Amino acid sequence: MKSSENDREVFEPTPAVYNPPPGLDRALRALPPVPLARPAPRRIGYLVNYSFHIWYQILMEVMRRRAAQYGAELLIADAHLSVARQIEEARAFLDEVDGLILTPAATSGPEEILKLAEERGIEVVVEANPLEGMKTLVAICDYDAGVALGRWVGENIRGASGPLNLLDVALPTLRPCLLRSEGFLDGLRSVQPDVRLVARVNGEGNPIVARREARRIVQEHPEIDLIFAMDDETAHGAYQGYLDAGGDAERVAVAAFGLAGDEEKRWLMERGALKVSAAMFPEYVAVRCVDDLMRLINGEKLARRDQIPTLPMTPELLPHFYPLMDGAWTPDFKAISALPVARECARE
Repeated sequence: MKSSENDREVFEPTPAVYNPPPGLDRALRALPPVPLARPAPRRIGYLVNYSFHIWYQILMEVMRRRAAQYGAELLIADAHLSVARQIEEARAFLDEVDGLILTPAATSGPEEILKLAEERGIEVVVEANPLEGMKTLVAICDYDAGVALGRWVGENIRGASGPLNLLDVALPTLRPCLLRSEGFLDGLRSVQPDVRLVARVNGEGNPIVARREARRIVQEHPEIDLIFAMDDETAHGAYQGYLDAGGDAERVAVAAFGLAGDEEKRWLMERGALKVSAAMFPEYVAVRCVDDLMRLINGEKLARRDQIPTLPMTPELLPHFYPLMDGAWTPDFKAISALPVARECARE
């Protein structure tokens, strides 16, 4: 779908569909809730940056279910990657909710939301994108995860006819996504120093834009044999753009971030172009966001970063963290939470 914003053509993809596995509520009930020293909030607000994405479809549904376990309702507002819109939504939201979860629409600008919430005595948990003045952030270490993914690719994938030729389909306007790109290239070059970065383009976190940009670059550079994408939606779009440009599906390798939805897991298990993905465990992120909000409401002091584990996920590893139950990949929260995390992120 196309629309226009300030005379700029904007492509709005169809929202991804998340089909919760039948065992999701059972898995959530196995996670002990935070003991509450104060009354639980009746309404929790979630300010999401762009809800069409499969990652945020999962976060919204799991947050809703986890909040319900505390007797709370989840209210959602979508910024569509607009800081101005997110601040406007926050002004209205903060009169309706007792706690807030915020995925910032940009690296700078949404700090005003934290100030507005503080004025009203409302606790805020930030997800994914750090903000100055936040109390706690639920997120992976993006640069470190990129380095680990790049090293895996360097150790396991070779160029079709010499050094790897890389297309990086990024989202440089969001700091965490830029760190993924930088970490991936650093990790890859630590193993294969002769890798060639052919192009880095802005896929805007949008499969339509990613497809268009990848097609353009591959038409100019048919030698590309490695695509890095900073998220699932971008990976799908960029790979399709590669094929649109006449690229050989047997020649290219894709490395991505997220591995959030069923489609991504199916793609990985096909053992085709998608060789590896930095798993980010959105179900676990959603639980941590709600639980950390309860801790803040309790008056607890939390670490500045509630670090979420991640690892380069391969077909061999996937069933350990997402076993098939009743025919659906279901998160194993015990296995996920047992993964180690670094004491500090190399970069933020």
